[in-house]
Amino acid sequence: MLVAMRPLIFAAAVGLAVIGIHALGIAAEFNPYSGRVQYGLRSAPLILAALAAGAMWWARKRGWSWDADLIPALFGGLGALTILTALHGTPFDMYGLIGDQLFRTEYVTRFADSWWGGDYTYRDLPAYYAPAFFWVLGRAADLSGTAPWHMLKFGTITVAFLAPIVSYLLWRRIVAPRVAALISSAALILPSLSESYAWIVLVAFIPWWLMAGHGLQRAGVRRWHPVLLGLIGAVLFTVYYYYFFVLPIVLCLYFVDARLRGQFSWREASRTFIALGVAALGSSVYWAPLAWNFLTSGHFESLNNRWITPNSGKLALPMLEPSVIGALCLIGLVFLLATVKEALSRAMLIVLVSLYVWHAVGFVFLAIDKPLMSFRMRELVPILLLAAAAMAVARVARFAADNFSADVVWRFAVVGTALLAVFAGNRFVELVLADAKNAHNQALPNGKLPPFHEAGAEPWKGAPPERLNEVIEAGYKGPGRPVVLTSHPDLLAMYPYYGFVQWSANYSHPTSQFRARLDFLEELARSSGPAEFAARAGDNPYDDIDVIALHSNKDTLTLKIRDDAFPFGTTVRQIEFPRRLVQPEYFDITMVDSTVVAVLRQG
Repeated sequence: MLVAMRPLIFAAAVGLAVIGIHALGIAAEFNPYSGRVQYGLRSAPLILAALAAGAMWWARKRGWSWDADLIPALFGGLGALTILTALHGTPFDMYGLIGDQLFRTEYVTRFADSWWGGDYTYRDLPAYYAPAFFWVLGRAADLSGTAPWHMLKFGTITVAFLAPIVSYLLWRRIVAPRVAALISSAALILPSLSESYAWIVLVAFIPWWLMAGHGLQRAGVRRWHPVLLGLIGAVLFTVYYYYFFVLPIVLCLYFVDARLRGQFSWREASRTFIALGVAALGSSVYWAPLAWNFLTSGHFESLNNRWITPNSGKLALPMLEPSVIGALCLIGLVFLLATVKEALSRAMLIVLVSLYVWHAVGFVFLAIDKPLMSFRMRELVPILLLAAAAMAVARVARFAADNFSADVVWRFAVVGTALLAVFAGNRFVELVLADAKNAHNQALPNGKLPPFHEAGAEPWKGAPPERLNEVIEAGYKGPGRPVVLTSHPDLLAMYPYYGFVQWSANYSHPTSQFRARLDFLEELARSSGPAEFAARAGDNPYDDIDVIALHSNKDTLTLKIRDDAFPFGTTVRQIEFPRRLVQPEYFDITMVDSTVVAVLRQG
């Protein structure tokens, strides 16, 4: 029992050490941009390497194996400490409120306001994006009394700590623990800093599928029941579902391969279907209300999948890149091809081929104007090949130990692990330091900047969300949360208001009638007078508008929305409302900088 719990014991110890180190830094009032602090962060991978190498050397000398359980915890500790340090002084995540971080922050805010939550923008619509990660953060914010828009930062730090550990705990059921420890370094080598919820699924998906879909486990390890694997799959799906779309292709190739080799087993297939069935059932708390909404709304249009850039079709070919990662991926690919007759290598190759097939299928649907965002699967390719590279190194080391000097091979193994720790740690530190400035340069809701912002950073342009919120809270007297018509997405991200229309088509719920709402607003802008304008705003087929918060430019109020322009991304759609339509007879009107906040009078 103690051996089984050892990875978690090490993780807890490393976690406490990280908290202690950070507390000492806070007591010293450190500046994350100081040369001393950044020098220390860049030196941290050397300390990680020394600890990992020392653990390996000491464990072998004593005939122990606990070093494999410690190394992933050390990787996680470095990841968490790096982000904690780099983001000290700012409440924001790595990317502040840039782009997608707006709707992610909005999602956390929605779940902090309600146990059920629903869509982050629209009232009475079910959650569209996978909600589990944001639900946990939102509930944690509510229970702890923390501002919801602080929580993405804490979520990223937590995932940075957990990703190597989760990777290790899954992979060690398939390969030897020390090999699994090497594989766990991929969490730092290829982190998903902008989508931390995807990051943990990225490192967990492949080992989970190898167990759930192919029934693989190393000798001496008891197989997990398919129900348990299904429950794990349900959690992964409700955190980030894109990777699951490749599974139909994987299953087809796997069953065809098994048939051709005469090794197909209905018993094994039934285990796979049970695991997938439990995963579907367990995640139905998310997808069932959404599916019912799709089937019954009569107004379905998925604009999210229509997000595309010129680089979206780029193939994932890391094995051809002239870099350390490229070399490792090439080693992994060669190993899989050389050992294709082994069940694990064959299963991984099937997954790899399926990823490229899915990419090609994505183009077919793209050509008929039904994009699938298949390019999101590219991230799995280097993750899979890096895992294969670790297996290749282990195989070569075992061969050398059997045929040459085991002591010499062990020395190389220790040095190699130390070099891997330095490479993974240094790459992660540099990635974090390069992007952390976004969080420090992001203005706070009150319009001010965090204390460690760069010299060229600018405070909030226009009306700060905090001041808009104060006016809305003082003026709105209706039930529940108001529906706000606004071009200030930061207002909806930081405060639990509903939006009348999403600021970007690509973030809009498929049954929200995004374009119909915009068409209605253009009609509303042509109202004959203030009475008609107020009446139609407060009683319309979509959501009754309670508050208007729009930029004022002399005689007009301006709503700017990014509309779908597939396959060229989005385009700005601007609707101008004559200022004369918003009158004190129907609205309580307040100017906040250049923004008019008009709260519709009740009754």
